[in-house]
Amino acid sequence: MVKSIRKPNLQCAAVIAVLFLLTSTAYMAWTYHIVELAAVPVSDVVTLVAAYLFQAVGVGLFSVLLRRGEELIRKTIYTALCLHLFFFIMSIFSSTLAQKTAFGCMQNLFCGWIASYYLYRLATISEKARIATILGIGYSTSILVSWLFSHMGSLLHSRNSLLVLCLMLTVAAVLVIRMESLPGNDTSYVSDVAKDAASPAMNPLPPQDMSMTQCIVMVGAVIFLFSTVKGSGFGFPSEDLKGGINVEFFRLFYAAGLLTAGIISDKNRRYGAVCAAIALVIPFVMLSIRDDSVSGSILWSLSYFTFGFFSVFRIILFSDISQGEGLLPLCGFGILIGRIGDAAGEMLCLGLSAYHPVLVGIATLLFIIAMLVFFRLYPVLYLPVPNKQKSEQEIFDHFSDTHNLSAREREVLQFLLNKKTNQEIAEELCISDGTVKYHIHNLLKKTNCPNRMKLLSFYAAEQNS
Repeated sequence: MVKSIRKPNLQCAAVIAVLFLLTSTAYMAWTYHIVELAAVPVSDVVTLVAAYLFQAVGVGLFSVLLRRGEELIRKTIYTALCLHLFFFIMSIFSSTLAQKTAFGCMQNLFCGWIASYYLYRLATISEKARIATILGIGYSTSILVSWLFSHMGSLLHSRNSLLVLCLMLTVAAVLVIRMESLPGNDTSYVSDVAKDAASPAMNPLPPQDMSMTQCIVMVGAVIFLFSTVKGSGFGFPSEDLKGGINVEFFRLFYAAGLLTAGIISDKNRRYGAVCAAIALVIPFVMLSIRDDSVSGSILWSLSYFTFGFFSVFRIILFSDISQGEGLLPLCGFGILIGRIGDAAGEMLCLGLSAYHPVLVGIATLLFIIAMLVFFRLYPVLYLPVPNKQKSEQEIFDHFSDTHNLSAREREVLQFLLNKKTNQEIAEELCISDGTVKYHIHNLLKKTNCPNRMKLLSFYAAEQNS
């Protein structure tokens, strides 16, 4: 049973639901228009490769901006929503394939930006132990509403209806973001609850036996490989749309997968990771039965349901990592890397469609590599860390290595830990007082501490963890 969700978590779920409904509705409508103009496989290259890559670019630009300050992010989200609407309108009312493609790609860039925003809010205002469930609730609610829209005649095909709908959704997005940020909806409690609460069955980062950089690279590799293998097995071909596949209906299976994966991942991160790995077997089932006249409905159902597990897994992995000191800009990297993997898998699927045995062989090789990397990362993130007492020197070295301190900065830090003044440090090291201040400034910058008292408290916290 899902435990009660606090007010800020419900607000975050509402933000996710409205923003995802806006971007997914715009994406699907644009896809239908591309499919009407372009033949297969051109339509797939545009909607499932180029669009995904532009979404990844949007996530990357958001991350760069986030490094410059959170206040800037809150101000620019409204601009991003307006630009998303503008490029969507231009793409829908364009008459040529080239124009629809160009405007649609820009629309997808801001789709990635908007997705990054709600993942940023997910990482900053939600309880950490509820993040996956909140994500599942937000996404599945959006998909359910989208399915209801599909029963309103030819809504996603009529230009004027689409214009009104997306304008209304954009206004709703602005309102829900504004309501969330009102003074009466203060979410500061999260800094005491969400950021301090450990993820269920996920070890604290950085890991003990690898650097944070190595861990992030391996996490990225797992997400890329999982997404590529999944995409190579089945990539939601636009040819099926022309054959009458109702995407909105089959996305209900996606909603079921998202909600199930969210609940499982919050119960235990390890269980969610294992489910995502097991779900990776499904693409091989699809590859093996693709030529056996199996109903497309079965393939779409399987693909969307398992895609829910991949989506939650890759988003939550980087959401947890972004809780680390100075790592918040990575909150959307699950989508960034995942979308690149989705595009790579789709390219494999399209490029080798006439060479089925070769495609199966490459997908199998990628699957094996994905499992090897996953099981190398698995014990680091999910298995209990041996509770051995570390020496003072080991703690000091680990802290210094983690924050990339120079030899001189380590010396200065050691003196600060021994309560030495600037003058005493200068005398001990035979350097000027100004040079001591310079090294202390670098220490504070590298550890992201405002003053030396905060630095000492930060070190003590690391020592006791």
